[in-house]
Amino acid sequence: MRLEQIYPTVRTFETVVADVKEQQGYWVALEKSYFYPESGGQPADRGTLNGIEVLDVQLEEGIVWHRLDSPLLGKTVQGEVDDAVRTDHAAQHTAQHVISAILQDEFQVKTVSFRTGSEESTLDLATDQWDEKFQNRLEERLRQVIVAGLVITATEYEEAAALTLPLRKTPQVTGQIRVVQIGELDYSACGGIHLESTSELELILFTGQEKVRGNIRLTYVAKDRAFRLLTTERRVLSETARFLSAKKDQIRDVVDELKQDQIRLNRQVSQAEDAHVQTVLKHLLNGPEQILVLQHEQEDIRFSEKVGKALMEAGRTALVWNEVAKKLVMYSTGRVHLGQFTKTHVKQFNGRGGGSETNAQVLFVTHEDALAFVEALKEELHT
Repeated sequence: MRLEQIYPTVRTFETVVADVKEQQGYWVALEKSYFYPESGGQPADRGTLNGIEVLDVQLEEGIVWHRLDSPLLGKTVQGEVDDAVRTDHAAQHTAQHVISAILQDEFQVKTVSFRTGSEESTLDLATDQWDEKFQNRLEERLRQVIVAGLVITATEYEEAAALTLPLRKTPQVTGQIRVVQIGELDYSACGGIHLESTSELELILFTGQEKVRGNIRLTYVAKDRAFRLLTTERRVLSETARFLSAKKDQIRDVVDELKQDQIRLNRQVSQAEDAHVQTVLKHLLNGPEQILVLQHEQEDIRFSEKVGKALMEAGRTALVWNEVAKKLVMYSTGRVHLGQFTKTHVKQFNGRGGGSETNAQVLFVTHEDALAFVEALKEELHT
């Protein structure tokens, strides 16, 4: 990659067109470009060429190609790199350097990979263990590094000279090697974009963690992204506290109480449903019908399923249409394999579903389609 793509301060420049192509859009190569192409986990810059929006930037065989919203007219080009996007990407990448350096220094945990996303960035770490102690120490060190305002520089070295430095990992390139140094905290061979001081990071927030392919993946945001997230979450917290008529530090206790109330209410509803099922069952079993077709207009689908299962356990076949869910639930003692019948016939009645030998469910667009399907199934059951 040519050095002009990674100059930290250039945002406007003048150049000429070197080449053009059409390949799933309009692409132009320039004699020189300060746009950073997508590379090494970092997304491409955005901006304009002669006022035309740059939608993507890719590096192919040493040539920086810019995909444009419309064709570029003329030979001379005025380029403008979007400062907000460049600074944001630089902040997320700088945060990655700092986090990775601290993790390796403090915990001997190496970084496997990283990715700058449109909303959050991720770090995959070569460890399957993570706890609150690690997290707290990492956040403490990050605050110290940001306050310290460590100077960040990028210097080109001959390969032999670069290898004498305390590089965090072995360079993947040979010849001229660009080394990014963050005070004495970190030396990394890197062709990416960075801030000029750790103080410019301002704030780093961790938003989640998960285990991925045996590694720990940390999710984070830095600088403006972190402040936007903090503002949003504080607003949500305040609104939630107001809605619950509680103080902010009481929200967790109030929510725990509500969850317990919900558990109790669900238990009471379930008990009431079971009693209602038994009442309905006594009425339905009074008759001699072996195949019972029922229509539930307002009942919860769970009630329909309980009634159908209870009828099957009593030796009857139950075909229950639930209008709320637009679903037909079917239970039988095995005279017809319901799952196979459904798989064979459901499409001709504009439905979708499946099941086992004694239990099947089908979603229909209309009640009429469900009734037609039921008639076909009843005919099969009677043969």
